[in-house]
Amino acid sequence: MTIAEWIDGRDRPVPAAFRLFLNAEGPVSLANLLAAASRQMHAYADGDMRSRNAGFALLAADAYLTYACLWAVRESGGTALTDITERIAREWTPRNPG
Repeated sequence: MTIAEWIDGRDRPVPAAFRLFLNAEGPVSLANLLAAASRQMHAYADGDMRSRNAGFALLAADAYLTYACLWAVRESGGTALTDITERIAREWTPRNPG
């Protein structure tokens, strides 16, 4: 199953206007969801952080992290949640936009 198919199969649909920003490809897995979040964080950090697109990139990163946590709970019984939070703390430090 692809990431897109998995997202579209959730109980609560993603609003169509935002769904365009959740465009990661490949099979759904914890690693791929985290990689998608990381790409969105880089898109946010590399762009004009005050722009609308940057805001959507940040929201997409958050969505992918939320989906990664959901995947971890369902597939590993939650044992991977600690790894996810440690990775976030280690890799995604805030940058000063000013």
